[in-house]
Amino acid sequence: MAIRTAERSNMNATNLSPLVSVCMISYKHEKYIARAIESILSQELEFPIELVIGDDCSPDSTFEICSAYASRDSRIKLLPSSRNLGVMKNFSRTLNACTGKYVAVCEGDDYWTDMRKLSKQVEFLDNNPEFGGAAHQSNVLIHEKVARVFREGVPDAIRTDHLLGGRLYHTASILFRRPAVELFVNSPLVLSCDRLLNFCVSFLGPIHFNKDIMCVYRLHGGGMSSNATISQMKLDLNCVEYLKSLCPDFPKYRYLSYVYATIGLCKQASNTQKLGYLALSFLYSFSNFPRNIHFFSIHLFRALNIKLTGRCGAHR
Repeated sequence: MAIRTAERSNMNATNLSPLVSVCMISYKHEKYIARAIESILSQELEFPIELVIGDDCSPDSTFEICSAYASRDSRIKLLPSSRNLGVMKNFSRTLNACTGKYVAVCEGDDYWTDMRKLSKQVEFLDNNPEFGGAAHQSNVLIHEKVARVFREGVPDAIRTDHLLGGRLYHTASILFRRPAVELFVNSPLVLSCDRLLNFCVSFLGPIHFNKDIMCVYRLHGGGMSSNATISQMKLDLNCVEYLKSLCPDFPKYRYLSYVYATIGLCKQASNTQKLGYLALSFLYSFSNFPRNIHFFSIHLFRALNIKLTGRCGAHR
């Protein structure tokens, strides 16, 4: 039986340690943060949780909204900041403050849609100790309308090798074992915290993927991915040797190929910069020969087709 609100309050009153910590980072999320918080507090649970919110010195009313919720619900632990730390430092300190056996993530502009999401994922990890984490399908929201699912064709068991070509699930869908936190927070500074976290979780074991849609990823122009500079994107090169040190079999050249490709596609890059970084990507891709030829042939054909026809296919 799920725990009702009053029963949950009693659990927290006895100072039971949370089984699950939910890590939420926020910055200028005043329009969205209430829905994100409500989607977590309304979970139907058979175990205690905590919601750890790290606000990165938001200049709007985000912190005040979070503070009001924290004053009403003892499950919320609010981490203020007197200065802006940046995404990774804020994410690291918030993850570090999580004390649960399992850790889930939901940023302040996303939200969960299934009231049994945590219960389903905890049950799976409890029964399958060989898995490092559990994720699921997400809806992508654009202009307050569902545009598509996050990614199709995702394998049921995601391994490190599957993650080399980008994200297969959205960050708001992941629940993982806490040892991944130590792997993450000791890494050098990066821009793409979600990709780094995904690798850290996969080093503990495969990540189970549930095809049920249980959260929403809100895609809007204020997001980091829409405004990153080349200098910021190059920070992702910092963690390659660190990942190799954690997992000696980590295919660093294949990952370097992917990172250089993402830098080459930066919206703010000049044509010369794009050409240079994409050339580096192609060079490093030969660690995966001959499959790299097939990969680049497909993407070159798509690029030429878009240029000639002026059309772009559905984003996947």
